[in-house]
Amino acid sequence: MIENIRLAFQGIFSHKLRSFLTMLGVIIGIASIIAIVSTIQGTNEQIMQNLIGAGNNAVTISLRQGDGEYYMDSGLPAGVSPVTEEQKESIRKLPQAADATFYVTRSYVDGITSVNASLSSGRAMGIDTHYLSTCGYEVYSGRPFTENDYKVFHKVLLLDETAAGILFPDENPIGKIVEVRSEPFTVVGLIRKADKFQPVIESYEDYVTYTQEAYGMVLMPDASWPIVFLYDEPENCSVRAKRTEDMSSVGRDAESIMNKSVTGTGDISYRAE
Repeated sequence: MIENIRLAFQGIFSHKLRSFLTMLGVIIGIASIIAIVSTIQGTNEQIMQNLIGAGNNAVTISLRQGDGEYYMDSGLPAGVSPVTEEQKESIRKLPQAADATFYVTRSYVDGITSVNASLSSGRAMGIDTHYLSTCGYEVYSGRPFTENDYKVFHKVLLLDETAAGILFPDENPIGKIVEVRSEPFTVVGLIRKADKFQPVIESYEDYVTYTQEAYGMVLMPDASWPIVFLYDEPENCSVRAKRTEDMSSVGRDAESIMNKSVTGTGDISYRAE
């Protein structure tokens, strides 16, 4: 054994350059494999976040009619009952779900005005207390909605950055009045996407994809929604999956639970997207 080791070292010392180049080649090869695998894993994760999860693993389950969103201003849909608390808890307790929020919405609402400006085709939403955290928003000025806002039906609003800039271009919106279909609401907070949920935009096409519907958004407590809109409107749902890989399965499961509220036989149903 000792003789073999001695002969091996003699061989190394007698062929130093060849041995060095061999070891260098092995090291470079291993490093290249590690770099390629890391790049592929990172690229796959980024693609999954950008194309599927938009950074926060949220799946939306919305009420659809045919291929489009149900137009709620045409009236309450026949054969669709309000989502029950039991259904909501069942969705929140799904093993793949980190959290879930339920809300009512209008995609394009006219009649949202401040003293000197109006929000043309803005989006209005009536939200629960889970919405901001589930969908990746933060309040960067003012305050979020409180339990008392829901309890006593306060007419208060949160504005996103686009709505705030349009309605109040030269002043602080906090404490100001915004009318929603002639009903006065007080702005109590401003929201924006949290940094960790910002999508990665690497081209002009990405920019268009993420901004084409940025007309501005106003949020009110869901308890106050019927002051302006309709009572017992069907709610939509957003579920935040624990992992990007869980989004498809949690979307299917939540869709199935939401569709327990649909008893009609027409083309109206909840669908995950």
